[in-house]
Amino acid sequence: SGSKRKSSSDVARTAKKCQAIMMETKVKIIERVEQGEKMVDVAHSYNMNRSTISTTLKNKDKIME
Repeated sequence: SGSKRKSSSDVARTAKKCQAIMMETKVKIIERVEQGEKMVDVAHSYNMNRSTISTTLKNKDKIME
């Protein structure tokens, strides 16, 4: 009657896949955050982690060229 532990392969299958973000999406993300929307809210609306939004903002200069 013990609970089954997840093996590392089980965890790997549930991890999010790395996904390329379209340039248009990155521009929209930057615009929304600059208009005062919270990073967390923007991240939720695009189903992304907050760190992804933060990285996009860090690379803003390259993206906006």
